[in-house]
Amino acid sequence: MKPAVPPPDLADLAFRTWLRTLAEGLTTDPEGDLASQDALAFLWAAFVENGAMPPSYFAPLLSAHRQAHAQRAVTALLTQVHAETGRRLDVPVRYSPPTAREPEGAVRVGPEVVQGIDPSDIHAEAAEGLQCLLADRDRLIWPLCLEHRVGLHATRAVSGAVWVCSVSDHTVRRIV
Repeated sequence: MKPAVPPPDLADLAFRTWLRTLAEGLTTDPEGDLASQDALAFLWAAFVENGAMPPSYFAPLLSAHRQAHAQRAVTALLTQVHAETGRRLDVPVRYSPPTAREPEGAVRVGPEVVQGIDPSDIHAEAAEGLQCLLADRDRLIWPLCLEHRVGLHATRAVSGAVWVCSVSDHTVRRIV
């Protein structure tokens, strides 16, 4: 059994230096996500378990993190689509490995590139990608605000990833 990871230490100079190194070598600036406890926990665990690894070593961990959370969101959302529309649809979470143009590789849901570190950001991006793909490929506008009969918009709120009505900006429900 792996020992427990100690609590994150934002004052740790080696950790902060490593985050700056990641920001220079990747397209993501991880320091922008430190306010999120989930993102901080992921980054801190990667640092504690692997040390100040170079960006090229961290990129596969970040991609796997994004893939896992995007897949969780897509699986839950497709269950909701089926329950609400009766349609069983397939929406893959696709991954492409790192290249010079995409040093982190890319995780995609439909046309949307998943770029978040925080799970709530990833869930909102995956939901938006799924929604766009269903509209373009299947001519399905989903989900709908039952009050206004319009499509909802995926966004990040304090409470997590949510669907918001595009007419009156009210939160309709959580995404995952």
